[in-house]
Amino acid sequence: MKAFVIALGLLPLMAVAGEKIDETINVPVNKRIFIDNQRGDVRVEGWDKAELKISGELDDKAQGYRLEIEGDRIEFIVKMPRTTSSGWSRNDGSNLTIFMPKTSELELSGVNVNVIASNLSMGSDIDVVNGDITLSAISGDISVETVNGDVDAVGLSGDIRYETVNGEINDKDSKGTLRFTAVNGDIKSKTQAQDVRLENVNGDIDFAFDAIKRLRINTVNGEAEVHINRLLDNADVRFESVSGDAEFYFPADVSAEFEIEAHANGKIINQLSADKVNKAKYGPASELEFSINGGNADIEMDTISGRIELKKQK
Repeated sequence: MKAFVIALGLLPLMAVAGEKIDETINVPVNKRIFIDNQRGDVRVEGWDKAELKISGELDDKAQGYRLEIEGDRIEFIVKMPRTTSSGWSRNDGSNLTIFMPKTSELELSGVNVNVIASNLSMGSDIDVVNGDITLSAISGDISVETVNGDVDAVGLSGDIRYETVNGEINDKDSKGTLRFTAVNGDIKSKTQAQDVRLENVNGDIDFAFDAIKRLRINTVNGEAEVHINRLLDNADVRFESVSGDAEFYFPADVSAEFEIEAHANGKIINQLSADKVNKAKYGPASELEFSINGGNADIEMDTISGRIELKKQK
C-alpha cells in the first residue's frame, strides 16, 4: 500500500496542461471519491468495478493534477493557478469522463463546471458555483447545490436536498425525503416522496405528489400549483405565502381539517365543500375553517396579499 500511495503522489509530475488523461486505479472498500475540477464539464458514472477510471482532457490552464489516497477518500484534483481569467465559456476547462464504483460515495466541487452524474448507490454531495447539474439513478444521502445554474434530476431516492440561487430545479420520480431551497428560480417536482419541505423566493412551484405524510411550503413572490393524489393517515400540511397565488388540488374523497387564513387583501376560494369564507369585521382579512370526510389530515394555510384556492383533482 505504501508503494501505491507513493506512485500516486508522482502523478502530478506526469501531467501537462491541456493534455489527455487516462488513469485507472483500484478503489479500496469504503473509500469515498472526491473530485475537484474548477472549470469545464464532468460526467461521473457508477459501475460494478472496484476501480476509478478518469479519462478526457485537462483544462488548458491546468498545472497538472493530484490523484492520491487521503484518509477515508481518494482525491482527484485538477491543479489550477491561483488566478485565472475572469472570462469563461462552455468551451473552457477540463472535459472529463469518470467511472467509479457505484457503491462509493461521491463528493464533487467546482467553480465554473457542468456536472452529469448517474448510477450511484451511496449518495453524493455536489457543489458548484456556476454550472448546471444533471443527475439520474442515485440513492442515499444526496446534496446538490449550485449558485448560477439549473438542476435536473430523475430517479433519485433517499434524503435529497436541492439548493440554487439563480436557476431552476426539475425533480422527477424521486423517493424518500425532499428539501428544496431556491431564490430566483422555478421548482418543478413529480415525486413519490412523502416528506417534503420547500423554501422559495421569486419563483414558481409546480408539485405533483403521489402521497404525502408531511409537507411544508414557504414561498415569497411566486405562484404555486400543488397536486396531491393521496393524503396518508394523519398527514400534516403547512403552507405560507407572501404575494403569490396558490392552487391546491386534493382527491375528491379527501379527509382533513382545514384552517385557512388570508391577510392584507388576500383571498380564499373553496371548491372542496360548501363551507363559506368568513371576512374579518375589521381589516382586510378572511378565514376559512372546516372539516371534511372525518377530518383525518391536518391542513393549515396562510397568505399575505395572495390567493389560496382549494380544488378537487380532475
